[in-house]
Amino acid sequence: MSFGLGVFRSNGALAFSSDDVTWNQVDMLYCPGGSTTYRTYSMLAGREVLAVQVMIDPPPLNRRAIAHTVSVSGNNVTISGGSEAAYVIILMR
Repeated sequence: MSFGLGVFRSNGALAFSSDDVTWNQVDMLYCPGGSTTYRTYSMLAGREVLAVQVMIDPPPLNRRAIAHTVSVSGNNVTISGGSEAAYVIILMR
């Protein structure tokens, strides 16, 4: 790396540089069970997108818990089909 940022550990080893690609958080959405959520993010154009889902409550013992389906198409994110409330974190790089 001839230009950029370099962060080094105390032993001199490179820990992070501006050559590395990191995930950046776009949004964190609350999605109630049985609902559908749509969002459009212009910054997603041409980026790799990752969605992480975290259920809020423990799964019920008397029925099956179904996670939400998260689909990304271009700049649009659709979250649907889950039976439980969850947070969905949208990441890009």
